[in-house]
Amino acid sequence: MVRHLFDQMTSAVQAEAQVEIDCSALAVIDLAGLQLLVSAARTARAAGKRISLRAPSDILNAALARAGISPAQLGDCVLINKA
Repeated sequence: MVRHLFDQMTSAVQAEAQVEIDCSALAVIDLAGLQLLVSAARTARAAGKRISLRAPSDILNAALARAGISPAQLGDCVLINKA
């Protein structure tokens, strides 16, 4: 499943100037999901693109904090939209 999501994310980043990920309904995220977000951020940065995380849930924010990943570490290619 993660490989499928990775392939979709990579294709979207390659095809679009900015990819928006709606995080509002996120109920669970594990380390593999966090790694996918970090990988997507790196792919976007390398391609000069942006990823927008729309309405990140408290679950996502807590998982990022537990993993020691700050928004700054995701880079300026990742926009975090609260609403």
